[in-house]
Amino acid sequence: MIRFLKTAGSVIFYGMIATTSPVHASEQLPSVKEGQGVVTALGPNASAITYWVSQADGWHVVTTVDTKSAETSESGNHAVVRFSAVLQPGQSQSISIPVTIGERQPELLIRRVADRIEVEPNSDLLN
Repeated sequence: MIRFLKTAGSVIFYGMIATTSPVHASEQLPSVKEGQGVVTALGPNASAITYWVSQADGWHVVTTVDTKSAETSESGNHAVVRFSAVLQPGQSQSISIPVTIGERQPELLIRRVADRIEVEPNSDLLN
């Protein structure tokens, strides 16, 4: 129970840090700093925010994706999901959003390259 509370506290703390200074992935940053949130547009109805924190077992990368069911509806029906992965140097995580057949599928590639994290939207590396 104590471990759960510590983990929950860390997630909340770092989540607050990530949302206070977001950077947009389209700004072509070479890397993402620890605790810095990166906002990525994944299409007209989907976006993601990604941040990472260093732990003893590796870098914990957390991505929260929000999709809206209707482009024209302000309230819309949202589906929010959170992905997390522990990345070691050379490892990556990919996230994609399902679309109608024939449409280009929004994709997000998050990778740890040596001592940095890179966030790349719509990467051809995923295909």
